[in-house]
Amino acid sequence: MPRILRFALFAGLLVAAPGWLAAQPAAGAPAGDGLLGSYYQGRNFEQFRLRQVDATIDFHRRHQPPATGVPAEDFSARWTGWLCVPTSGHYVLHLDVDDGARLWLDGRLLLDEWRGQAISSYSLDLDLQAGRAYALRLDYCQYGADSYAQLAWVRPEQLAQFQRVASWRTLWGAFADRPLQTVIPTRYLFSYNPTRPPAPAPTAPLGQRPQSPAPRVVHHRLLPHRSPPIAQRPKATPPRPAFAVTTPKLVKPADTRLAKQLEKGQALVWPSLYFAQGRADLLPAVQASLDTLATILRQQPGLRLQVQGHTDNQGDSTLNRQLSQRRAEAVCCYLVASGVAEARLQAKGYGGSQPVADNRMPTLRPRNRRVVLQPLP
Repeated sequence: MPRILRFALFAGLLVAAPGWLAAQPAAGAPAGDGLLGSYYQGRNFEQFRLRQVDATIDFHRRHQPPATGVPAEDFSARWTGWLCVPTSGHYVLHLDVDDGARLWLDGRLLLDEWRGQAISSYSLDLDLQAGRAYALRLDYCQYGADSYAQLAWVRPEQLAQFQRVASWRTLWGAFADRPLQTVIPTRYLFSYNPTRPPAPAPTAPLGQRPQSPAPRVVHHRLLPHRSPPIAQRPKATPPRPAFAVTTPKLVKPADTRLAKQLEKGQALVWPSLYFAQGRADLLPAVQASLDTLATILRQQPGLRLQVQGHTDNQGDSTLNRQLSQRRAEAVCCYLVASGVAEARLQAKGYGGSQPVADNRMPTLRPRNRRVVLQPLP
């Protein structure tokens, strides 16, 4: 091998080494299991068929059904879960689909291409933080013939490596190409929120020795603990936990009153659940309010809601109705990612047809950009 080529190869390995080391997952970090996929007959989730955990979003089926009991054509699917990135930095998400797709991240609609189309590629630039779980939802519809979907990314170290390699100052820049996208691996996709502590185990009554549970994978290392005899057990000192326990979110009295209204079947506007004009993104204050709502819904498993989106009367009425539908879906997406069963929620957009404030007054108009929670029988 000529000396100059050996030098170029050695230098390229030195440049690639830092990015490769940064790509390694942190020791002890939980490994994902994939995304929860719900499959339906029909292009708009008409008839539910089955639910399963899919390791990745990477399939190309030629007239083949995606799962048992699901038709090969005219079906839709919805994947929900969480995305955890290995390193903080700038990512580029790539979504290739045939036919339609919508993509949300933390309740924010990033892509809306809900239509029949040939294989199309879309890319999204995002700044993501390691150690944080991002609620992810991907809707897919299939019109006919082949079905294809792939969710991939380019990671920060790959982008940095590409910038170094493509520099005209480097000897090997003439051979540089754009960084290749790779399918998001299973270990970074979760059907559960990996940042939440597991629920505490029920305490067995005194005098009864609890049976040993079946082995299971947990994300905290529990130290073995044997209770002392009852006569020697301290009365005032509680046992020290083997790991830090996060205190569950408490429901305030005002929220309890709203929960009782929902339980009685009364429709209400949830506090702070408003949107900026022309937007369907969930604001941080709204997300905190939805966390409380999700807690209430988990405490009332029999409660079903129609999430109704509303807008003001500014702009085209058809576009306003579509915007209100996206707002309602953003709320449902966040609640599903927070542990509420998807079958308990129904999104409905009404546009500006049901105002509660005078749209002629700019100070009152924001009250019409709201979401109403209507209990379902």
